[in-house]
Amino acid sequence: MIRYYPEKIIILDDARVRDSIITKNILSAVEGRNISVSYFCEEKIAAMIQDAKKLENSYGEGKKTLLITANRGEFLKKCPGTNDYICCDYYIIDFAQNCPMECTYCILQAYLNNPFMVVYANIEDLFAELNSRLFADPHKKYRIGTGEFTDSLALEHLSEYSKILMDYFSDKPQFIIEFKSKTDYVKTFTNRSGARRNVIISYSMNAANVNRFEELKTATIEERLIAAAECVKAGYKITLHFDPIIDYDDFETEMALTVELIFKYLKPRDILYISLGAFRFIPALAEIIALRFPKSRIIYNEFIKGYDKKSRYFRFKREKLFASVIDSIKKYDTASEIEIYFCMESPEMWNALLKKAPRSDEELGGTLYDKCRNCFKAI
Repeated sequence: MIRYYPEKIIILDDARVRDSIITKNILSAVEGRNISVSYFCEEKIAAMIQDAKKLENSYGEGKKTLLITANRGEFLKKCPGTNDYICCDYYIIDFAQNCPMECTYCILQAYLNNPFMVVYANIEDLFAELNSRLFADPHKKYRIGTGEFTDSLALEHLSEYSKILMDYFSDKPQFIIEFKSKTDYVKTFTNRSGARRNVIISYSMNAANVNRFEELKTATIEERLIAAAECVKAGYKITLHFDPIIDYDDFETEMALTVELIFKYLKPRDILYISLGAFRFIPALAEIIALRFPKSRIIYNEFIKGYDKKSRYFRFKREKLFASVIDSIKKYDTASEIEIYFCMESPEMWNALLKKAPRSDEELGGTLYDKCRNCFKAI
């Protein structure tokens, strides 16, 4: 896939940002390219953001600018969930926001109030926060990802943020760190002497035609799986996320093609777990999809309001979609080596299609954590 390079870079004129290794990495990576670099104060940057938001296609145009700034809030956040659905007790490091890829269904379009690509360079503040919070409860089983407000690896060729986080967690094996991506970038993981045993490389999966028509500017499913196979060869374990699963043309055939590709490149023992989540969206996102991607038909279906106020498929439709994916996976994973779980689903769905529903988010999170730790110990 084509790597992202901005047309211009804006840097917050703050010592924590100017002198950061993140800023230095990015400027080094773009050296020799025709990319303007400017330093501004917070007030000027805030005004530029407001001007960018007035553009007709502010979300698309805004991505042409990379803003290197400081995160004034928390870096470590609990993955948002709903009490009525079972979540997996996942935590997120908010190191960047926005994504250069163009998935029609991306929630970031409706969530972010800044159209620029953003990287937080005050990494010493991040480390200080992690040192304080992660060790507060010695019994807490942390699985931590970076792919919630951006793609974990979309800017890795510029910032090397994941490499720096891997180094931070290298002497903290009790924490599981996961990098989730729709790219095929592997240099951070393959250009090292030995895999980090608490690091997981994760890839988003979808039906083959959804990937072609709804996941624009991303790596193809096959490119992601080739990258996954390279990471396995380097000693890493893989996780896969089918989310959002979309009721699309020729669903069973197209999804079966994806599952076939998965096991062409990976063996069941290479995959720690697979999550399944159905397409869901807030009203604001439907309006944005209709405006930005008029050829997409994904919002024109029958939906019902869920407990989280998001539109989602009716229960019988979700169960049918999930069952098709699970059956396809189990044709290859005959020994049930892979842990399969639902993202944001009710206990009734668990009881219908998987083993008994977890009693709590912490129970599911603990199961996934233990799966990772036990596997790493066996390597």
